[in-house]
Amino acid sequence: MSQTRILHFAQDSDTSGYFPQLAKWHDRDRYKMYFATLNPMAPWLEEYMVSQGVTCFGCKCDRRIQYPIGLMRLARFLRQERIGIIHAHLFEPSVVGLLAGTLAGTPVRVMTRHYSDYHTRIGKKWHVRLDQLCTGLSHRVIAVSDHTARHLIEVENTPGEKVSVVMNGIDFERVKVSGGDARALIRKEFDCEDKHLLVIVARLHREKGHHYLFQALPEIQQRCTKPVRLLVAGVGTFDAAYREEVTAAGCADIVRFLGFRKDSPDLIAAADLLILPSLAEAFGLVLTEALFLGTPVVATRVGGIPEIVRDGVDGVLVPSADSQALADAIIRLLEDSAERERLAGAGRDRVINRFRFEEMVRSYETLYASTGSGRGEPRYSHGSAIDAEGAHG
Repeated sequence: MSQTRILHFAQDSDTSGYFPQLAKWHDRDRYKMYFATLNPMAPWLEEYMVSQGVTCFGCKCDRRIQYPIGLMRLARFLRQERIGIIHAHLFEPSVVGLLAGTLAGTPVRVMTRHYSDYHTRIGKKWHVRLDQLCTGLSHRVIAVSDHTARHLIEVENTPGEKVSVVMNGIDFERVKVSGGDARALIRKEFDCEDKHLLVIVARLHREKGHHYLFQALPEIQQRCTKPVRLLVAGVGTFDAAYREEVTAAGCADIVRFLGFRKDSPDLIAAADLLILPSLAEAFGLVLTEALFLGTPVVATRVGGIPEIVRDGVDGVLVPSADSQALADAIIRLLEDSAERERLAGAGRDRVINRFRFEEMVRSYETLYASTGSGRGEPRYSHGSAIDAEGAHG
């Protein structure tokens, strides 16, 4: 069987393990995988991809003004390597990658929409138009949740026959604790052996809702019968601003900013609660990881989150941008160990059955094959096409 050449096009690096896992799980008998980035590729990522037999290419654009040059470089590479499928990820790589694929005449152009209504919600009209350009240039658009698919169709007017829902998956070998004593070691490292421990693992960006969690901290600290500590894992442009905000709230002594941590499964497993107070969220991958590890979650009822967390069953959902509701939910669970124990592990089997990374990749490959042969999937409707149940159930 001849291999179809597929190129995944991304930004520069990867803190989630998504692209390394694509390299690990793709069907090597059917596909030869290439990987390219718009900005200079992180050395560790290139090294890993090459070790998996993936051919790498970099557009090497340091600034946006260089993107037209990067587009031409990518188009030339697509033609030279006779790439059969280009699969673009994230906003800027989708714009550049799909234009390059169109210019090069790449037979199949696919994009995954990893975000949902962000550009519309914050009023970035030109970004929305570029999003619409990308869906127009794509033969198939993969949405990571029903919420994202509905936004694409109902707000951005993407043709329903182009849209398929394939929820994100996790590699359970990657999301595991480092050892049986990991929880105890983390709690000892951060002096939490006799304290409640909260963890948030997310980019330091306003869309993740850190501000509302920080606003809730003084009341959480005051009303809980035990001291509370919060670990903030993640990097982003709001690092300095958030540190100042925590200090202004009088909570600098109970919050630790950790930056990027490779041991995030250990952090999550050690926590009494994982918090994700997002204002917008296409999916919320860290929630599936927490449910798999048996840590109860408190999250907001936005985007694709309710498709992962069942309120009152394996976590608690609150309105977004509501510090009081967030504080009340966190305090209630911290003060009720029996309720935390009931929630802990309640979603594990469902995550294992519905969010397997290898099944996500098989669903991608089904879409590639049907698009390449001219056989379309059914028009999208809620719960149809290749969706969470069909792909991971």
